[in-house]
Amino acid sequence: MKKFLLSTVVLASMAMASVSYAAQGTNSPYTDAAGDIDGSIATGGGTLDILGMEVTNNATDITFTLTLNGNISTTDWGNFMIGISTGSTASVDTGNGWNRPIELNSPIGGMDYWVGSWVNSGGGSQLWSYNGTSWDGPSALAGYSFNAGATSTITYTLTLASLGLSIDDVFYFDAYSSGGGGGDSAVDALANPNVSITSWGGPYTSEVNPGTGLNSYQVVPEPSTYALLALSAMGLAGYVARRRTRK
Repeated sequence: MKKFLLSTVVLASMAMASVSYAAQGTNSPYTDAAGDIDGSIATGGGTLDILGMEVTNNATDITFTLTLNGNISTTDWGNFMIGISTGSTASVDTGNGWNRPIELNSPIGGMDYWVGSWVNSGGGSQLWSYNGTSWDGPSALAGYSFNAGATSTITYTLTLASLGLSIDDVFYFDAYSSGGGGGDSAVDALANPNVSITSWGGPYTSEVNPGTGLNSYQVVPEPSTYALLALSAMGLAGYVARRRTRK
């Protein structure tokens, strides 16, 4: 009985310890090397240099927070994008919602969602989805904001439903910085620690290959789920203790 009670308490403690980080997937945060931009391409005072991204989710939404190596209030002409592959049958290995020379190939298929954003003129963001033959959009995100500083952050919030995702689903993604020109490519890519392109319009593909790269994330239960598990385990421990006392 003592062993059972001890095991139950340990389980409860482990579950409670999970509460603080359960909404962040096991692979997050994701990091990228600093300064991995070709010398012939302007870095926007560092704002096109991606340092990392944190991804979290709750029961209904998923949030991407991108960190940049510069102050977007002083150089604000950069564009920032996210390419996503959820494994849907409607996906494409070539192109994206903004028709940039950026592609994504994942183990579960091509790109089926594209998030584009800008920080100039007050900023803005768009969500595009691939329907099997063309890109639909733009539609609004659930939330979009950015904060300027020595390092700047851009935060995107999307509903899981808008990406066709549910708890436990795994998707692949990459994030990109780019210039303001419609033909500009991935000046920096989150999943690639090396130089992405050597000219503004050079093509870039995110894929699970040496020298490029691709990130994955699994949608996890929100912390309240783990809290309920912890409370249940602690309640069971209390019940066992009371039963033992009565005997």
